[in-house]
Amino acid sequence: MDKSNFSVEDLVLDCDFRDWILSPNKQRNLRWESFIEKNPGKIHDIELARELVLNFPKKVYKIKEEDISVLWNKIDDRLNSDFAKEPITPSIPLNSQSTIERYGRISKERKFNFALLKIAAVILLTGFLGFLYFSLPKVKSTDKINWLTYSTKPGIKSSVTLSDGTVVKLNAGSSIRYVQNFVGETREIFLEGEAFFEVAHDTLKPFIVHTQDIATKALGTSFNIKANNSEKISISLITGKVEVKSQDVKEFLDYLSPGEQVVTLPKGNMWEKESFEEDLVLAWLNQTIIFDDTPLPEAIKMLENWFGVQITLLNYTEQNLTLSGKYKGETLKNILDGLSYTARFNYEITGKQIKINFKQ
Repeated sequence: MDKSNFSVEDLVLDCDFRDWILSPNKQRNLRWESFIEKNPGKIHDIELARELVLNFPKKVYKIKEEDISVLWNKIDDRLNSDFAKEPITPSIPLNSQSTIERYGRISKERKFNFALLKIAAVILLTGFLGFLYFSLPKVKSTDKINWLTYSTKPGIKSSVTLSDGTVVKLNAGSSIRYVQNFVGETREIFLEGEAFFEVAHDTLKPFIVHTQDIATKALGTSFNIKANNSEKISISLITGKVEVKSQDVKEFLDYLSPGEQVVTLPKGNMWEKESFEEDLVLAWLNQTIIFDDTPLPEAIKMLENWFGVQITLLNYTEQNLTLSGKYKGETLKNILDGLSYTARFNYEITGKQIKINFKQ
């Protein structure tokens, strides 16, 4: 069906449009995204139709067909009685011209009166429906904003597809929190830890990721965010474009293009915009651990989170010690074996407890 000529009313009555507004998914988003691109002039009508759909009463009261029929019969009787009461005054035509003019005038008057009566009937019906709606007992809305939380434990990575078609890949020890079905005008997620986002397109409903006071806004793109507690926050853009800003620091506002990232501290008024190595940032998606002159405390946290273990350091005195190495799909034992030669330590594994003893 060609919807390019749809009015606001047509859009509101269209089942696919209402499903898109109330229950969006990837297929509907792409379908209406294509429609908007082909019909950019319809965006105003679409916005109005969307507001109408979102503000429809949740409870719909239906009037039985026989009640509607009775109502229309009463309207017809009223119209007929009004016509019957109209006095009929006989007249004698003077000539053909006066006859034509008289009947032409009567015809016009009747058409005019009938049009007014039709309008009155519609108003009467509308008033009746309004009275019926407001006189019926009100049913309290049972709709609630349901918050959903999806999390991964240390040592476990996972992926989840949201209701709008967005794919979120969570690193170990991370979590997201969001409103079910993204009720409202935006799609907002609160992230703790690290995640990779492949955002579904929806120009009318921006996608926003909150990491402490930092908000990353996108319409349709893919990016990685790392925001572990008490550490730096990094937003690395792979495709598309995003806006990064602080909710607390007004001056903090920047835009990223593919291959750029922002690195900052929570509630900080300083941030760095720089390029990044995609293989390094997305290594965790490929089951790869990369240490690149990584300070030892940071490397230990990575291993604890990656394997779900607890590591205790003994005789650790060299505070500036850094680690380097690349490990793809390796066991914790193999990684510790590799690191022990350069960092000069022995280790002991007891279940989930690891003790690292540095040589003196």
